[in-house]
Amino acid sequence: METGEHGKAGTPLRNSLWNLLFRVVSSTDFARTAWTTVLRGSCLSFFKEPIDELPLSDNVASRLALKDRFFALPDHRVYDMFEFFLVDDHGGLKEMDRKLIRRGLNDLLEREGTTLRLYHDRFRPYQDVLGFGEVAQAGETVRLFDMAAAQRHMETAVAYLSRRPEPESRGAIREVVLAVTAVAREVAARGGPKGAGEAPLVVGSVSHAAPAAGIPAELLAGIEAILRRAHGLSGLPGAGVESGFAEAPVDPREAHFLVVFASSLIVYLKK
Repeated sequence: METGEHGKAGTPLRNSLWNLLFRVVSSTDFARTAWTTVLRGSCLSFFKEPIDELPLSDNVASRLALKDRFFALPDHRVYDMFEFFLVDDHGGLKEMDRKLIRRGLNDLLEREGTTLRLYHDRFRPYQDVLGFGEVAQAGETVRLFDMAAAQRHMETAVAYLSRRPEPESRGAIREVVLAVTAVAREVAARGGPKGAGEAPLVVGSVSHAAPAAGIPAELLAGIEAILRRAHGLSGLPGAGVESGFAEAPVDPREAHFLVVFASSLIVYLKK
């Protein structure tokens, strides 16, 4: 979506998002009261506006009032508004409305050529099918093995990468480095001799887990090089990089690559 002032005619993406919301809410509004409910809930809990002068006795006027607010939002706040509708009961949407919006959003975003997709009711960065799938699969993998720490780090990494209007790239890298650390430690412990105790906690490397995971030496060398880079950018101690490296700006494209790489590595280690 473009930045700047928006009247009732917005960019094609913003228009499409409004049209989706309009079609869904209107299609289930049999009592002709849904827009007044949604407007009141939005002003109370999203816009944080006074509600005493809202046209809450007029469903059409309520829809138009919400539309004015929608098209006046900054670009990143439009996504915030959809997330609010999907997760906050104060938004006033019926559960059926939420399901219909979830069903239609990603197709809409794909048609409009955006770099975001809806995942677990949050808009996440999306570059390609493989990367998006690997991040999702990594989350499911650590959940399957009940690795609470790794799961929390992965979820936080995606949240950092999804921050609007600008991603928190270094925070995302830091979290995936810690997630890989937790998974590698667990894999190394499973592959070690019985009674050997806990595996070492090694940040920025998976060499201690390589035998248990069956990582070929040539592949391990490449993995270790990328992990060293991620460790250096993360700002975590012990990276062994030159002074100032961890304070330099992080390219969001590199952050996205490293999150996807770490996700793929987690899936590889667990398989």
